[in-house]
Amino acid sequence: MTTNNVLRSDDVRVLPFRVRPLPDEPFDSWLEKMAATYGATMNEMACALGLIEQQEGLAVSATAWMADKWATVLTDEQASRLAGSTGIPADQFQEMTRMRFAHHAIRYTRQGRISAQCPAAGTAGRYCPECLVDSGGRWRMSWQFPFGFACFRHRRLLVDRCPVCDRPARHRAHPLALVPVPGRCHNPVLGPGRGPQPNRCRADLTADPSRTPVPRAVLDAQRAMMRIVSTGRAGFGVYAAAPQPAVAVLEDIRLLSRTARDGIVAGDRVDTSPLGEDLVELFRASEDWTTAIRARPDSAVGGAVGMTLAVTALANSDAVAALLQGRLAQSSSYTAHTPQLQTLIATALGRRRRPTVFLQSAPPSGVSPVERARKVPAQLWGEWIARHAPQRVDNEIAASALAAAVIFTGTRLTHSAALALLDPYAPARQVTHVMRDLGRTSHDADTLHAILRLAAFLDTQDVPIDYAHRRALDYTGILPESQWQDLCLGAGVSPGSGRRGRLARALLYRLLSGNPIRTLPARWATAGVTPHTVAGFAEELPHAVRALLEQVAAEFLAANGIDEPITWTPPSTDRTPANDTQPAPAWWPPARPARTAATEAGTPDELARAYVAGASTYEIAADTNVSRQTVGRILADMGTPTRRGRPPIHTFDPDWLRDHYETQRRTMAQIAHLAGCSEMTINRYLHAAGITIRPRGKREPDLTTPGRLVDKTPAPDNSRSSS
Repeated sequence: MTTNNVLRSDDVRVLPFRVRPLPDEPFDSWLEKMAATYGATMNEMACALGLIEQQEGLAVSATAWMADKWATVLTDEQASRLAGSTGIPADQFQEMTRMRFAHHAIRYTRQGRISAQCPAAGTAGRYCPECLVDSGGRWRMSWQFPFGFACFRHRRLLVDRCPVCDRPARHRAHPLALVPVPGRCHNPVLGPGRGPQPNRCRADLTADPSRTPVPRAVLDAQRAMMRIVSTGRAGFGVYAAAPQPAVAVLEDIRLLSRTARDGIVAGDRVDTSPLGEDLVELFRASEDWTTAIRARPDSAVGGAVGMTLAVTALANSDAVAALLQGRLAQSSSYTAHTPQLQTLIATALGRRRRPTVFLQSAPPSGVSPVERARKVPAQLWGEWIARHAPQRVDNEIAASALAAAVIFTGTRLTHSAALALLDPYAPARQVTHVMRDLGRTSHDADTLHAILRLAAFLDTQDVPIDYAHRRALDYTGILPESQWQDLCLGAGVSPGSGRRGRLARALLYRLLSGNPIRTLPARWATAGVTPHTVAGFAEELPHAVRALLEQVAAEFLAANGIDEPITWTPPSTDRTPANDTQPAPAWWPPARPARTAATEAGTPDELARAYVAGASTYEIAADTNVSRQTVGRILADMGTPTRRGRPPIHTFDPDWLRDHYETQRRTMAQIAHLAGCSEMTINRYLHAAGITIRPRGKREPDLTTPGRLVDKTPAPDNSRSSS
């Protein structure tokens, strides 16, 4: 024992045997079954499981409301004690509580408590007698909420009240001082006896005096309700274009359910064909409706009638409009409902919901607009604009307007305030005018639903790009003109006269920052740079140039310490794909036509391998139909060492040249004639031997050798110099 002899969690002993929870069984039902199995009171069982601290074998602070609290929520310490005493995982016990089962359908107050007005508030306490027989008196979690009204397995309505005491069977938790009897009612009753035991109903709940079968539509509606609660969203019928969270959808169903039941009570023409006449008559005879129809019906038949008609109507907007027409007060509130139903409510009241209000009325996600702005570029992604841009609106303006619309969806921000988070210098009036005409056509309605889907996706998923950081980078030094020249040289295309470089720089800026073209750095030359010219440049960009520009963009991000992809686009789930046909890249004139012609016959690697294998530059030039000099430049760019040219044919002794040229006074032409080479060759070798070339003069025939000319250049007069 620990200090003060109080039993703590680490002192809980392992029970000799335990009862395994059934699927969909609530915690209080399992606890009652454990106590009944051991023949112990609820208090004793709770002490053995560590739910109640005990001192010297007695419970400490055991109060009646504890059982209700355990059924609603378990602390981590309580779940750990349960796991230690039973060997059942703690997470399994957490899943058996009402808070965990219906957490998608719960709305909290500002104090952190469950709101009494949320769809999951209150304990219905309905049950299926046949299921109690099959399970030995054990209950199901789905019976304990107002949205449970039918049993799938036995195709019947649930029973609302004990057949003896005429009260909800589990209106209150089982008393701690009694030994539970599964399948029996534990409601208190008035009687002459004293103590807790004689004052309990103990009626057999498995008795079934009146079994009410239900049609297939009711079972389908019950499945739809449980699917909404378990998944936390609805994507059927009017919600197909933009699925909505469970809390708002259940509010829609509650409104439509009350409206449908009100119409039946008033004798209006309500389509009750999915229910059948028997169920409608049973509803009319029930006590759960009056002239003031309750928002949450007390009986299973009321829930079955109202929720079935509501779920059936939500299959299409026309049925919802017909159900609401003429049955709503002009003061009906919009705020708790989904944007889809808000639009239908406005239509039923003869109003038109502005697109901005439609998006603002989306259920809040709890994500701040600043955080969402971090995930959105200042101009919405090009693929989304191609699909969803409003008609007859410039795409550049539409991209800014829709990006801001994503930011204020589900918030109280205005369009201008949302736009300021992305682009403080945007023409707010021009951009916000886009939202005024949005939603007038079916195409624009799809755009609004696409924005709802996109906002929900961004709030639940992490994106690989921080656009807020990208917008703050300095792009002034990206892709200077010299780098553009080298890039085009590497791609083998002409860089143009300057305009192409400006467009390429603007394209990189837009891809990396997500900003509009009008926000280019002030020091950049922007002649001929417009959103349309940049878009056309991007569409017709050659593949080789595009790959090199992507490399430049990746190097720019790495230099700024950013480990992100160059671009990213959220996936689209639209049923009608956009026209993704891309135009063929434009043909740019090559930077070196001769080199381009050579590479068409073989890649530079192939030419280099042929040369290393022994082919000469003359042979390669003949095969590629270019000059030998072009082949030499390609080999030099590849870093291939070239072989020397032809070996020299003539070799001259410098002394022999000196004797003929200086001593015998022969001319270069005469020496070339003697050697059998050209005069240029003799001239080159004379220079190589360091012999001074005489100035040219008049020639005369050489009398000693027929046909020869002698040089009549006067000999230098050495007498003056000597004197």
